[in-house]
Amino acid sequence: MFKIKTLNKISPKGLQLFGGNYSLSDAIEKPDAILVRSAQVDTDNFEGLLAVARAGAGVNNITIEKASVKGVCVFNTPGANANAVAELVFIGLGLALRNVDKALGWINTLRDVTDAKEMDAKVEKGKSQFAGSEFRGKTMGVIGLGKIGVLTANAALGLGMKVIAYEPFPSPANMHRLDNTVKVTSELSELIAAADFLTVHVPITDKTRGLINTQTLASFNGSVLLNFSRGAVVDNASVAELLKAGKLKAYVNDFPNPEILNLPGVICLPHLGASTEEAEETCATMAVDQLKDYLEFGIIRNSVNLPAVDGRPGETVKSRLCIINQDVPNMIAEITHVIGGAGLNIVSFKNESNGKFGYNLIDLDVTVPDSLVDELAKLDKVVKVRRLTLA
Repeated sequence: MFKIKTLNKISPKGLQLFGGNYSLSDAIEKPDAILVRSAQVDTDNFEGLLAVARAGAGVNNITIEKASVKGVCVFNTPGANANAVAELVFIGLGLALRNVDKALGWINTLRDVTDAKEMDAKVEKGKSQFAGSEFRGKTMGVIGLGKIGVLTANAALGLGMKVIAYEPFPSPANMHRLDNTVKVTSELSELIAAADFLTVHVPITDKTRGLINTQTLASFNGSVLLNFSRGAVVDNASVAELLKAGKLKAYVNDFPNPEILNLPGVICLPHLGASTEEAEETCATMAVDQLKDYLEFGIIRNSVNLPAVDGRPGETVKSRLCIINQDVPNMIAEITHVIGGAGLNIVSFKNESNGKFGYNLIDLDVTVPDSLVDELAKLDKVVKVRRLTLA
């Protein structure tokens, strides 16, 4: 029986996948794993924790470094909410280009008008102040070609826009999905100078924090900046300065902040990017599947701190050892020496590294004794050893 601590509201369609071998509650004090959306998770607060799964892409609410030191695997669900975010980009762009927020504010001033003809007259007279512009024929600049960026770029083409995208480190899998008419550049300045609209889709890192600022936007001759990635990617003080100078018409974002909330030209949404029923179900389902595979079989997919290793054990396997170690030379030799010294036969050995940590799935055709697990755990640079008894 695995104990899962649930934080935030998780889609029931995901939770029902756990089945009878799992105990689920937000009150569990010593969980085997945590399933979370936006709540803060300090992994040091949970003794014996094996994994944390974030039902979403960003993991800045989880203490990754602390987790890694103790061998806690942290998962996310990249791409699960991509469609929801990409759709919201164009809703946000439409709000800004067609002055929808201003028009709604104005139309609400007519609530006291009771005569239909009088209201028609006022609407006809007042609507011209909200005239906007269209998508078609404009150039969309997409900053970042992850799953969301690719969906956004392809959709923009379908709406009659030209598209230029910035991606210094393109993923072959994502590039394969990108329409071949999208121009891709590794120079951010080239993209910004060419775009009418800019949409940002990069993770928050030390390199991307404040990436969009007065300097990088110096050559921007367009009108709308959209940010549905992370608030800190865009420098708010720079946005305020550019709006005041008339160099930016609108900043549409999903991250309300006191610095910008009341500025003319700013449209803030309450972090709605992944807030669709479909996205929440997809994220939860993906996170639960990853947790189950890890807890039951040691399989890692979409971890942000440990390397991916896949593969179900064969029929003759009775034990599986899951070993996390620091990525230093000779670890495989040390591990196999201990197992061989115990007279045990290795049926299968899978190892992967991400440059910081190595992860090993070792299958044996006998039940592994506690003494061997203890000996492996005592090896220098071994972070965690877990034994799965399969038969």
